[in-house]
Amino acid sequence: MQSLHQTDEILRDRYRIVAPIGEGSMGTTYEAEDLTNYKRVAIKVVSLRQMQDWKIIELFDREARVLANLQHPSIPKYLDRFDEDTPTDRRFYLVQALAPGESLAASVEKGWQPKERQVRKMALQLLDILNYLHGLTPPVIHRDIKPQNIIRDSKGKLYLVDFGAVQDVYRNTLTRGGTFVGTLGYMPHEQFRGQVGAASDLYALGATLLFLLTGKSPAELPQKRMKIDVRRHVKLSSEFAWWLEKMLEPATEDRFASATEAASAISGQLQLQPLAGSTKALSLTSFSHFLLEIDRDKLICKIRPNWFIVVSLSLIVGIAGVVFFPIFFVLIFSLLSLAREQTLIIDRHRFSLESRLMTATLSRITGKTSDIKLVDVEMRVQSKGKSMTFITIWEGVTKHDFGLSLDRSEKKWLAAQISDFLNLRQLG
Repeated sequence: MQSLHQTDEILRDRYRIVAPIGEGSMGTTYEAEDLTNYKRVAIKVVSLRQMQDWKIIELFDREARVLANLQHPSIPKYLDRFDEDTPTDRRFYLVQALAPGESLAASVEKGWQPKERQVRKMALQLLDILNYLHGLTPPVIHRDIKPQNIIRDSKGKLYLVDFGAVQDVYRNTLTRGGTFVGTLGYMPHEQFRGQVGAASDLYALGATLLFLLTGKSPAELPQKRMKIDVRRHVKLSSEFAWWLEKMLEPATEDRFASATEAASAISGQLQLQPLAGSTKALSLTSFSHFLLEIDRDKLICKIRPNWFIVVSLSLIVGIAGVVFFPIFFVLIFSLLSLAREQTLIIDRHRFSLESRLMTATLSRITGKTSDIKLVDVEMRVQSKGKSMTFITIWEGVTKHDFGLSLDRSEKKWLAAQISDFLNLRQLG
């Protein structure tokens, strides 16, 4: 694409061009100096003569309107919007504060590769931005989160730039042609169908973090059933690997429900809390109803009763026994399932799974650890179409159910922890 402006050229008697920053399929972004205050700004320029789709003008205006209403310290501030005519062209300009630093893509290209702890901190910064954008009315979906669009300054602060991706998405979805320039590997599957939402940005963020950890575009990493095997390509702690895998789930409903939930998981729900006598202890939340302790030779998981639910269900049982007797025994069964305490102990040779109700032992299963072939989360349809989800421990062809009272995300996380301890790879 032909350069539209030269160094030291003055625009609108105010902005002096310093240097081009980047070039996209529809225009160029320049670093410039605002001569009224001598501050550096970023100017995005779109040329009518060079554009291939008239719809771009409308979408460029939409981008400017969105930016004009955004107020976040990690989103460069909107400053100005103007048009200019030349004898052969009409040009559209968008001016923002300049984000200091360089893109994550440029840093990685120079050899920078952050460690897991750094990546976690960056994830929290970016999730804060997404939480702000997705919480607006209507929500703002960035649609093009990738290493090139995230700027990092010398102190580690991140900035999210370039809110014009909707233009590329529109053009390629509309014409069914061309390529998604610079976004292949970062776009979730639903976005290729023109369907985007908050979960789409979460996928793109997960893919960006994976790039930082591996130094490779996610498009270069092999997939199985449309999913990247994160643990195969980078060595991570089990809890962060689980978190990243959830961000990169192919189906939107399997990802975190929101940026807030994802941030809560990475900052509070997956804290490492050392306990006496163990190498590490893992607990999903301070409100969690289970405790997981792991050292090199032993795994102990205790699932405690959720007494709030138990007490609430007890009241319902009492009422049902009087008002609607036929469901009385169904509720009693559910109550007993939730009130029991389960303890799973696995060492390098033997395992045991015990269920207790108060002081009474309901059941106890023991076996050889080497006979455990798979630990997975399984949903089964019960009578009258009701479904229940368990952690399933496969001892050969025999399966043992575990963790019914946990929610689905806790079950998936816990199954991954147990599998890692056993060095198992979950199927699918």
